[in-house]
Amino acid sequence: MESTHCFGHLENLIGVYCAPSKYTAKPTAVVMITAGMLHHVGPMRMHVQLAKQLSERGVASLRFDLSGIGESLAVASHGTSLERAQREVAEAMNWLQQQFGFEQFVLFGLCSGADDALATAVHDERVVGISVIDGCGYRTRRFYTNLIHRKYWPKLLSPQKWIEKLGTRGTHHSTAQSMPIGVDIREYPAQPIAEQQLNILLKRCVHMQFVYTGGAIDYYSYADQFFEMFPSLPRCEQITVEYLPEADHLLMLQSDRKQLIEKLADWIAQVSGSPAHYSTLSA
Repeated sequence: MESTHCFGHLENLIGVYCAPSKYTAKPTAVVMITAGMLHHVGPMRMHVQLAKQLSERGVASLRFDLSGIGESLAVASHGTSLERAQREVAEAMNWLQQQFGFEQFVLFGLCSGADDALATAVHDERVVGISVIDGCGYRTRRFYTNLIHRKYWPKLLSPQKWIEKLGTRGTHHSTAQSMPIGVDIREYPAQPIAEQQLNILLKRCVHMQFVYTGGAIDYYSYADQFFEMFPSLPRCEQITVEYLPEADHLLMLQSDRKQLIEKLADWIAQVSGSPAHYSTLSA
């Protein structure tokens, strides 16, 4: 049910199209955006596994490499990486529209892919849903309390940690240190702009699914943080938020990954079910 394609106005983008396995195909297709420098299979083959789950639910998908990543050639990729992603995700949607007639799309992305999904959705009205993992996050007052409780307090109470710390006193490490986990290049906007963007999507009746893992502990540390970050957003059916504190950023454990992929696939299939799936916001 899968086929590889080359597309884009420069024919430099490579992607894998996964057709729906059911005859009752959904009218909406899913575009999976690369996470960081990972190619289109996703971390731990997450995109491949999600495509299979979506296919079984009658949903078509395209997972592709942004230019300069994986198998897509880095040509004419001017501007910021966020601007490049918006152009190339739009080209992916154009191709799906021309080849298969899809007119509505759900964007899926993790980490920087989540940033790309949000930015693209704001500027392209063909997007009817976004499903993102560890997307933009902003520290609140409660964030610091929870961070101390979850990240630092267990270490202070651990005799083993104190023994390890005292045992390393006076030692010097000459080897080069790698970049700390989670310190990477992200281009998500300042909090007021992000809140404005989310409200734009809300008014357009775009459905949004936000998943935060324990890997985002440096900026997201408790379940209700999303709505405290964006106080103007109502709690409504259009917005789904889930916090998985025990899961890591890349969903390395198969059990965590399998459980989340099934939830993602169920949500996307529901959103993709009808051309007129939009719901009127309640007052």
